[in-house]
Amino acid sequence: MNWFAKNILLFHLIGLTVALGWIHGGTRPELLVGYVPWMTLMILEWLLVFPQARNSETLADARRRVWRALVRDPLFYVTLLLSLTLLIPLFNVAAAPYFDRTLQVWVNPKPPVTWLPYCVRPSHHAVLLLWFPPALVAALATKHGLLKKAKRALLEAICWNGAALSFLGFLQIWSGTNKLLWLTPLECYFFSTFGYPNFAGAFFTLVAALSIGLWFHQVTEEHELAPFAVSSSDHDRNAIDTHRLLLPAVLNLLAAFASLSRAAILLGSIVLFVLAIYMVVFAWKRVSQGARVTIAAIVAALLFVATVSMVVFKLEEFKKEIRSITPDAVYERVTGTGYYHARVAKEMFKDHPVFGVGGWGYPIYIHQYMTPEDKKNMQIVGGVNVHNDSLQFLAEQGLVGYGLLVLAALILALPLVWQVWLIRRSLVENQGAEGNRAGLLGCIPAPLVAVWVGTTATVCHSFGDLPFRAPSVLVVWVLAFACVPGWLPAAGKKRSS
Repeated sequence: MNWFAKNILLFHLIGLTVALGWIHGGTRPELLVGYVPWMTLMILEWLLVFPQARNSETLADARRRVWRALVRDPLFYVTLLLSLTLLIPLFNVAAAPYFDRTLQVWVNPKPPVTWLPYCVRPSHHAVLLLWFPPALVAALATKHGLLKKAKRALLEAICWNGAALSFLGFLQIWSGTNKLLWLTPLECYFFSTFGYPNFAGAFFTLVAALSIGLWFHQVTEEHELAPFAVSSSDHDRNAIDTHRLLLPAVLNLLAAFASLSRAAILLGSIVLFVLAIYMVVFAWKRVSQGARVTIAAIVAALLFVATVSMVVFKLEEFKKEIRSITPDAVYERVTGTGYYHARVAKEMFKDHPVFGVGGWGYPIYIHQYMTPEDKKNMQIVGGVNVHNDSLQFLAEQGLVGYGLLVLAALILALPLVWQVWLIRRSLVENQGAEGNRAGLLGCIPAPLVAVWVGTTATVCHSFGDLPFRAPSVLVVWVLAFACVPGWLPAAGKKRSS
């Protein structure tokens, strides 16, 4: 197999993530419909036809390995079920609800097949097919079609793509333009390709966490002391190569703050604090004295640059957002007590618990659940969303659709916990007291810590907003879990001191 054929799947995965980021953050379905479905089908084709082969395999062997792995992977069946659940409503359409003035009641017309998922507006519901199936197909392709080195390359490409988007955002601020990409006029504040600041904040917070984790791993792996070295990759890099991911780490972190998303400012600060503590304290005993000084100096410089940069870019707006982050404001946003949306979504889910009201059905059904007081204070801008991903997915996809989404996330995340436990057990068996001295954290590579921290921040953000309704965020979230095994060793492999 030639070099291009061996890496064609990797190129298509990078192309999908880049496109979703640059095409308005993936929030313009009319622009995605001519690209994302075909790219998804090509990724699936290359997964089945040109998966990456190991040195000991032929291409035919690699295909058989991938096919066997797919049919044994629960994520494959969850992806099929979820795709089917989202496809059926396109053909099982109900009329829009209406208010019967004679009876003074709301009437909800039934779909042709009442026991199947349905929707009211197929063109709106179809948008969900541009979100979830492409992301899950990309995760399957990454898990089974890429070798470890390619998984590392894909996650690093995601970090560099974030850095390019960050640079674009700062360039737009510097130019003073009020047009997104200098093309689309927007009256509200925007950053980079994201017209909604909270989408930008969620994206850059996640990618910043990944970038910091990958940079820290590169810094430490050349200086790790036995028995803490748990990953195998190339050593003896020069300084530029070792610290190459520091640039995207800084740019993505600054972009999270420059988005002026309150959630991103809060969560980005927490992510930076948690990762700094991990780097300076929990990972301190892994590395040599020289590496400790380097890490501490760079972490301090990173904090300094983040602080100074906020003085340069949008200082007044940034201060305003900082002042608005209070415990009461956070509680109100997460619980939804300040708006009617949380209550309406819960009532809607109670009336349609199995399959929900279909994609983007919430703004269609909302009026029958609103009180006269709600209608007086009706939210116009952003009022079509609950601003709580879980509640909106429950209202629109019901227990079946939301359950499949949660199940897919657990299938991606839980095996990593199990693999860390296996690494820990293998380390103790092979290294004895020295292996036991490593502790549990000594068995977790920095990229995995960064993935857990970054993805957890996105989940926390989703309780007060809608980051998972942005395909650019969604695809990075799932690919982070699919790529990170590229840094995990085989649990049973013997290690030498």
